[in-house]
Amino acid sequence: MIRVFALMVAAMVTTATPAAAGQAPDFAPLADLIQKTKDVTAHPSGTAVAVVKDGKVIFEGYFGFADIQRQAPVTRDTVFYIASATKPFLALNTLLKEHDGLLSTHTSMQQMFPDIAFQDIKAGDLTARDLLVHTSGVENHPLVWATALSGVHDTQSRRRLVAASHPNEAGRGTFDYSNVGYNIVSVWLDERLGTRWQDQLNSTIFQPLGMQRTSAYMSQAEAKGWRVARPYSLGSAEPNQPLYLAKHDDTMQAAGGLVSTAPDLAKFLLAQLSTDIPVEGRGLPGTVIIRSQIPEATLEEDYLDFQRTGYAWGWYTGQYKGRNMLHHFGGFAGFHAHLSFMPGENIGLVVLNNEDFLGARLTNLIADYVYGVLLEQLDAGLNASTRFEELQAQALKMRASVRKQREGLLERKWSLSQPHEAYLGTYSNALLGDITVTLNDGRGMVFHWGRLSATASAYEKTDHVRIEFVPGSGLALAFEIDGESVQSLSIDEMRFVKIR
Repeated sequence: MIRVFALMVAAMVTTATPAAAGQAPDFAPLADLIQKTKDVTAHPSGTAVAVVKDGKVIFEGYFGFADIQRQAPVTRDTVFYIASATKPFLALNTLLKEHDGLLSTHTSMQQMFPDIAFQDIKAGDLTARDLLVHTSGVENHPLVWATALSGVHDTQSRRRLVAASHPNEAGRGTFDYSNVGYNIVSVWLDERLGTRWQDQLNSTIFQPLGMQRTSAYMSQAEAKGWRVARPYSLGSAEPNQPLYLAKHDDTMQAAGGLVSTAPDLAKFLLAQLSTDIPVEGRGLPGTVIIRSQIPEATLEEDYLDFQRTGYAWGWYTGQYKGRNMLHHFGGFAGFHAHLSFMPGENIGLVVLNNEDFLGARLTNLIADYVYGVLLEQLDAGLNASTRFEELQAQALKMRASVRKQREGLLERKWSLSQPHEAYLGTYSNALLGDITVTLNDGRGMVFHWGRLSATASAYEKTDHVRIEFVPGSGLALAFEIDGESVQSLSIDEMRFVKIR
């Protein structure tokens, strides 16, 4: 049923013959390749695709399930979490507010927070611009954990966390991608404008562009009855079961905090490509959009097929298939999102997945096919078919490799100096809340921290354990022991003192 639906959409939106004068490209072969990949891997997670060209959507394709257990198919109304693909929205919102005279991106971090006495950074030297283009030289793991993962934060604690910012290893002026700058800017935007950044995006971008199923609030999506795709991973122990780590309002943060649909995100790309006239009469100032696409930082990186030589305001820039491309992706447990466009060719692509293990690689090949066809590369179809077949074979091997790795983790011997019971209790951090440690029925050590929960496995270092607060991403957690008494635990540079 899902495959038929996808092909029906393709037939409605684009013609079924090779691109000729006045005709749209044929994406039916791409639909076959995507569906075959899901069939071969026996993992029917969802994928949504939208292609834009010359001011309109020329193809939509929907595959797999938003909810595997309920056999709920992905449709054009299915809402996906887009993770870091949120960044172009917050950056554009900031530039639009500057355009309206409400703020300046040249404002220093000290001016942003005049009452905070920063101890470890030269806050007077770095600006909002530095924070948004990842050249601030600032790091702040606790702020990122609180806003994106644990959900344990409020207005006051976020300000106190901002005050605890410290220098990163790269230093100011060097590109160093992270969520920190966007988190800090959002705290400033809330205070400066008197409205939450979430509501600013709605009034500044979503409403003007007619993005009817896009929100920075999970509660809004639920209240409106939107079908929100559930998170899956082919690399998990039970691939067809959703991952536990679902998003809530308190973990929807400015560096990764939007849910949207493929058609809505296509509207956002059309706005990026329509800088000379207002989009549908309701659009955004073209001069601001053009500014948002100008690189502000330089780098030399690659992500799969994508070259990255610059970073604009929420957009990576670089060459792709010999053309200038802007793009931003988003990855999180159970999701992978892709936004990209070529201003010089007036084309763009949206791909959304509710799967995190194969999603990035699948999307990479979808982009290869789509841009190859749009740029009229004669071998695009043949190359794509070969690469899809390779991916299908690799997927099964990767799945087996992950299974073997998990078995190896379970075989590790514990390196705890005390009985498990000695580590149980509540550990507290003044800014980050409490972590509780309990034993489950199987005598496994379970950690709870706000929205996060994980059962520990053994680790090779003494008085360390391995935990996966984020599914598929293991971290070492260290206990501090004084004699036979457990004093504290630390994870990712954050220390929690045992209080009971």
